Amino acid sequence: MIKQIQAFLISLIIATFLVVTHTTATNLIWLHSINMPVDFQLVLATMATDLVDMNSRGAFPTIALIFVGLLIAFVSARIIALWSSIKAPYLYALAGGAALLAIVALMPMAFYNLDLIAGARTVAGRAYLVVAGLIAGYYFGSHIQKGDSNEAN
Repeated sequence: MIKQIQAFLISLIIATFLVVTHTTATNLIWLHSINMPVDFQLVLATMATDLVDMNSRGAFPTIALIFVGLLIAFVSARIIALWSSIKAPYLYALAGGAALLAIVALMPMAFYNLDLIAGARTVAGRAYLVVAGLIAGYYFGSHIQKGDSNEAN
């Protein structure tokens, strides 16, 4: 059980890191496109600041949104695993991708058609975030312990 919690937390960190750094990168690319000075030092400083601030400040910390999404998706995947022969890494990868897709698709509906995650404002950005969920889910599915009472197939 502790190994599953550890794997879940690491997959949460992976997804959150990818979402936050993508959002920061897209904002910095936009600033550079309008001729704002963006150098390597600014990129590193902004990434570090955003990794802390986007997860600890604001009305909806990114890590909390991803936590809820992944938790629901992974519990659902566990239930599906009881009746499915899909290998755990692939099943949880699909669940992670679905969680991030749900977040980027449903958040605008809840907030007057505003994309609160800046990296999700384009189709390519949304696709990247879904891939981030796939990666996090694959990690989780690859690291759950065999032989535990709550193991996935």
